Amino acid sequence: MKVITAKKAGFCSGVNRAIDRLMEKASQTGGGSVLGALVHNEQVVQHLARHNIKTIERLEDVCGSYLAIRTHGATPQHLAALRENEKLEIIDLTCPRVKRVQEIAGELADRNIGIIIFGNRNHPEVEGLVGWAGPEAVVVATLEELAALRIDKPAALIAQTTCDPELYGEAQNVFQDAHLDGMVYNTICPETRLRQDEVATMAERVDLFIVVGSESSANTMALYARCRKLKPACRVNSARELDRSFIGRFEVVGVTAGASTPPWIIKEVVESMENENSGVKNGEQFWFDDKFKVALVGEQVTGKVARVTDEEVFVDIGSKSEAVLPVGEVHLEAGKTLSDLFTPEDEIEVTVIEDEEQEGKIVVSHKRLAREKRVNSLLDAYEKGSVTEGVVKQVVNAGLVVDLGAGVEGFMPGSLVDTSYIQDFAIFKDQLLKFKVIEFDRDKTKLILNRKVIIEAVEAKKKEETLNAVQVGSIVSGTVKRLTKFGAFVDIGGIDGLVHVSEISWERVNHPGEILKVGEQLMVEVLEVVPEKERVSLSIRKTLPDPWLKAVDDLKSGQVITGKVTRLTNFGAFIEIKPGLEGLAHISQLADFHVKHPSEVMRENDEVEVKILEIKPKDKRISLSVTEADGAAYKVMNTDTEITNNGNVTLGDLFGNLFDNGDYATGNEKKDAKTDSE
Repeated sequence: MKVITAKKAGFCSGVNRAIDRLMEKASQTGGGSVLGALVHNEQVVQHLARHNIKTIERLEDVCGSYLAIRTHGATPQHLAALRENEKLEIIDLTCPRVKRVQEIAGELADRNIGIIIFGNRNHPEVEGLVGWAGPEAVVVATLEELAALRIDKPAALIAQTTCDPELYGEAQNVFQDAHLDGMVYNTICPETRLRQDEVATMAERVDLFIVVGSESSANTMALYARCRKLKPACRVNSARELDRSFIGRFEVVGVTAGASTPPWIIKEVVESMENENSGVKNGEQFWFDDKFKVALVGEQVTGKVARVTDEEVFVDIGSKSEAVLPVGEVHLEAGKTLSDLFTPEDEIEVTVIEDEEQEGKIVVSHKRLAREKRVNSLLDAYEKGSVTEGVVKQVVNAGLVVDLGAGVEGFMPGSLVDTSYIQDFAIFKDQLLKFKVIEFDRDKTKLILNRKVIIEAVEAKKKEETLNAVQVGSIVSGTVKRLTKFGAFVDIGGIDGLVHVSEISWERVNHPGEILKVGEQLMVEVLEVVPEKERVSLSIRKTLPDPWLKAVDDLKSGQVITGKVTRLTNFGAFIEIKPGLEGLAHISQLADFHVKHPSEVMRENDEVEVKILEIKPKDKRISLSVTEADGAAYKVMNTDTEITNNGNVTLGDLFGNLFDNGDYATGNEKKDAKTDSE
């Protein structure tokens, strides 16, 4: 008897992913629960139980630290209710293909499209779909039910993912005959169709089909029905159910299995037949050699490197012959050879991808397993929102192509590379970058990466730390980031504080650019911190020597000094007598005759001699006089620019000398004088 095993037998990618997640979680936490059987296979349920993963039917029976949603999915209402329990971690193991059908159903329901689901109404996947499709959705299981259906509004047909592809093809024809404008969605899992197509091809080479899997599994029963149409077939749950007297009548037996059947059960069935002490071939008795293991297509095995050539690696996986690992099935970096990666006696993991029964040749892949592991790790990073890394492989107009390892690539749009504008992305070529995966399409292995979100998180944390640490009155280091007409923004550790133009220098500054440059390092004093608004006010001048302190020692009342006119106001002129130190000459002290406005006798930037009338260090005020300065009164401007009296008499004409800058100044003048002198 010769045994041929289907390459597409056993766990599909969705079930593999779910099992891997649960095994990893169990190793980390010690166990948990699954709401309903993860898949329709008793051996899988028992396998999970041995790893402290209990299958429950009621929430009251939850044990462990987490609850997993099985691959068949659940209704949105059920999911929402589960997630309200904050004490319980929910792990959604819904098959990605089932999830896509759920999304289609939800979108159709939102558009008020009548939804017809072709499948088993008692199957958990269909029960979940009804929740997404809404109460008006109709479930039909046969062509007769579908033909009798009457819907008076736009309608769409979708199918259970494990539905028989051939049967669903007939259902589509029936539906479209009754609803010419109806929409049909091909929601059957591609792996279901591949299994069906494979057994059709195998039928030309085998005399009998053995389908391994549970009767409760829809995909197993659909596969079994297909096999029975092609050749004699039987279904078994395990090797113990093999009818050896019946199987012994056939020379070539084909073995296949549904998507929920574990690989160890398939292997057990195959080995049980191949390791029989005797069999029948061409009417003659022959003996089996039971010392060899059976390697199944798709199985991950561990072996030892036997020898290495330029084109292939020979691996001992304990089978009838050494497995061949071609160079094309190894992910090699540029300039590397097989000898650089593999040495005889190395223990490596590979995936069986081809089993040529007639030639006794087994072909394995190293990169497929490595790629699958890397894809799974990236999927895990995507679902958890964790940080991963990769090397920039290529710079394109729209962003960066990133090598994620094991032949997997991702794309980082230019807008997600950094928080600041990047003029030329070429600076990132060959750099190792950290990022998060924000979009993941497993079918297309399409990954969208985001580095910006990591930088934003770092900056936010830095801001928070700075806001909590900085104190009013403290002196800190900063970097000038931006200049505006009203001040300068200085980075003091993730926070851009504002130095108002009046706080840049003790001297008058018209624009910050006169004193500062972007990128300049300097010291600043913290004036104010408002954490809830992330606002910090800073001062540069308060870190510099206060000219008033020196003025107390260097200047005295009655002293005559030369100064420069800095500003003219209605009530007088501000005159700088030392760098950063201004005094006020009241309008009554500008000339020995009545002056209506200081501009009649002086201009800004004029140099004049003044006499210090009074110094008030506490108030930081200096009163000056031009008229009392040694020399003579300030000359009147020439008649071409002189502002003449129009003949009207004002209070200023009569009492101008009374309004000095001291006790007789008006309230507004006092306020303005104090502000400007500072």
